[in-house]
Amino acid sequence: MRRMISSFAVALTVLAFTAAVALAAVNWKAGPDVTFNGTTSVTATGEASGLGNQPAIATLEVEGTVTYTCRNKGGNEAPGQNPVPATGTGTQDLGNSDHNGRGELNITVSLDAPAPEVNGKVAGCPNGNWKGVNPVSSGILSATLTIEQGGQVIYGPVTFDNPNN
Repeated sequence: MRRMISSFAVALTVLAFTAAVALAAVNWKAGPDVTFNGTTSVTATGEASGLGNQPAIATLEVEGTVTYTCRNKGGNEAPGQNPVPATGTGTQDLGNSDHNGRGELNITVSLDAPAPEVNGKVAGCPNGNWKGVNPVSSGILSATLTIEQGGQVIYGPVTFDNPNN
C-alpha cells in the first residue's frame, strides 16, 4: 500500500512539473497589447505560440464611472455627488486548439449600458426620496486582461490605466 501511495505521489509531482514546463513554453510573438479607443472601448491584441491543444481563454474587463442627475418627487433636479461604478467584460477563445498551439487575441470591450435609474443614495442625492436619473458615462478608466488555460492563469491579471483620462 505504501508503494502505491508513493508511486501516486511521484506521478502527481511529475504531472505538476510537466504542466509548469508546458505553461512556461508560451511565447508571445506580438503583444499582448491593450489599446484604449478614447474613453469608449478597449481592444486587446496579440499572437502567442506554445499554447498546446488545450483552449486558452482571454478575459478583458473594463471599469469606469457613471454620474446621475438627482430628481425628487416634485421634479426638481440637482447634480448627483457620487460617481457610480460601471463595468464591462468580454471573453475570447484564442483558437489555439485548432491551430497547433498558436492563438490570436483580438477582443474589444465597452462599458455595459448603465441603469436608466438608480437609488438616490447611490447617486449621492440629498436623501432616499430622490432618484438618480439621466446617466452620463465618464468613460473607461482602466482595463484588466487575464488569460487562462486549463484552470491556470497564464497571463495576468494585468491592469492598464486609460491614458486619455
